[in-house]
Amino acid sequence: MDLLKQNLAGKKLLVLGASVNEITLVERAQEYGVYVIVTDYNLDYNLSPAKKLANKAWNISWSDIDELEKKCREENIDGVIAGYSEFRVENTIKLCERLSLPCYCNYEELEFTRDKRKFKERCIRNGVPVVKDYKTVDSVDEFPVIVKPVDRGGSIGISIAANKEELEKAYKYAMDLSVCKDVIIEKYIADCNKFDAYYEIVNGEIILAGTDDVINAKNNALKKVVQSGWILPSKYQKQFGQNVDESFRKLIIDLKIKNGYIFFSGFADGKGNFMFFECGFRLCGGHLYNYFPLVGYYDNLDLLLEYQLTGKVTKQSIKKIDERLKCLTINLYSKAGTIKELGGFDEIKKIEDCKFVLKNANVGQICKEDEAILSKLGMVYFCSNSNEKLLKDTDLLYSYFYARDSYGNDLVYDRIEQSELKKFLV
Repeated sequence: MDLLKQNLAGKKLLVLGASVNEITLVERAQEYGVYVIVTDYNLDYNLSPAKKLANKAWNISWSDIDELEKKCREENIDGVIAGYSEFRVENTIKLCERLSLPCYCNYEELEFTRDKRKFKERCIRNGVPVVKDYKTVDSVDEFPVIVKPVDRGGSIGISIAANKEELEKAYKYAMDLSVCKDVIIEKYIADCNKFDAYYEIVNGEIILAGTDDVINAKNNALKKVVQSGWILPSKYQKQFGQNVDESFRKLIIDLKIKNGYIFFSGFADGKGNFMFFECGFRLCGGHLYNYFPLVGYYDNLDLLLEYQLTGKVTKQSIKKIDERLKCLTINLYSKAGTIKELGGFDEIKKIEDCKFVLKNANVGQICKEDEAILSKLGMVYFCSNSNEKLLKDTDLLYSYFYARDSYGNDLVYDRIEQSELKKFLV
């Protein structure tokens, strides 16, 4: 931290976006003595809470490149960063080009990560296994299938079809929400575990920082798939290292990525077979930067902050990897309703193994169920070598946390059962 503070102190950073997720960027940069400006068009700072914490806030859309360029030159900005959204990354690239500032990502890499079709084509070229897809509605020969805009993330525009009639409806829904007006239809994988792999690239060195297994909500159906939790490392990590890791390294080299953080999503069948369908070349919503250093890897938040502000990444001394340390993330989603009572976060933060807490919602917020998308109430993760402690931590979390409507009804969409957790804590 001392070396990073030496490199970053006094620099000025512009963060594109000011949501609750950007709070982590603001606070971490400020720890290193960086002067932080955030920007979006919201005048209501309750909708953009990072504006309350930043050194300065602009009420300019993060997509208004002309106005941002002008303001950045006036303010002598040293770097621009965006996390959690490919569209913000695109505007980061544009703004950095105009200002001649460093940027870890270029247009080719961005298109690979946000266009699901281009992603799969590049994967096939490098030997990465992918999920089967269909070129047209009429070519679908088995159900169910999952239908997605090729250029949207975060479950936007995604739905599952069990028959031809539902497929046509799902296709239109996805097309309406696609910016580039392109849709991909894939085989719906129901008999495998959802699996993610995370890589850090530092000065050309490719590091497999972690893998996870996804715990889906117990009341999932074809209408929605909700990820109630993630566990790192995956119980399939050894199989992944033996069977797929080399192909992903070829893929990253093929993309000519020298610095950054990239994650891949797919499925594992438990027999050593994997298939992948998308990736992100940006900060991920799991906020794993507190976990990775504990197992001996780079802090991916620091990695991107340093590169965007200086154009380089300082090589860190990596400690001995603690392969036994596990990270259990619990996502808290809401049923449809208006939040009257919401709390428990302060108590959860005091749990010994708690390494991260994020409060996403507020009292008075109207939560909706829109196809595959649910309103998020919060996210917490615990780190421990002990399965028993992680099980206890989960029980404590659910005992402290509450979200209720004006009638006293419980709004929490899903609570992971101990029996389900034990399947992954091996």
